[in-house]
Amino acid sequence: MGTLNIQMRINLRQNTNRKSDQYGFYYPYIDRTGTLDTRGFCKHMTEHGTMFDRATIEGVMTTMQGCLVELLSQGVAVKLNGIGTFYPSAQSIKGGAPTLEEARALGADGLVQGIHVRFLPDGTKLDDITSKTMKKNCSLTLHQVQVPDGEYTPEGSTKPRRKYKYEPITTSGMEDGGDEPEP
Repeated sequence: MGTLNIQMRINLRQNTNRKSDQYGFYYPYIDRTGTLDTRGFCKHMTEHGTMFDRATIEGVMTTMQGCLVELLSQGVAVKLNGIGTFYPSAQSIKGGAPTLEEARALGADGLVQGIHVRFLPDGTKLDDITSKTMKKNCSLTLHQVQVPDGEYTPEGSTKPRRKYKYEPITTSGMEDGGDEPEP
């Protein structure tokens, strides 16, 4: 049985772009601890008291995935109540087409560089998983800060790149006033 107060760890990354107005500022990013595949997600669902076994849930989800891809490839948005809406969007070639004639000459395949799958979270009152509501549902804690740790040159390149390491917030010398990281 899980706890209701599992903390989401937040790491910090410093803006190192000297041309930016926010040079030196720190920005948060989520310390993702891993990714569950379909089988793992289905197993997790079975641990929540469902009457269906993992194989049944996995079968439904596998069928759903195939249908979702099929519908998105036909330009159909799919809303999964309580989760959100998946919809396709087109990425244009750089600069687009300056005239209608050129657009016609390029055709759809020539104008479209890629098709993206977008996601809009459900924002209905009972199923709200939009960003502000998600934040209210999370227990956030500062965890680590990314700090410079020299340079390296990738194989096959002549341009050196920065190397970084991560330090716990409490030992980084930052005065964050945030929560202590969990051991």
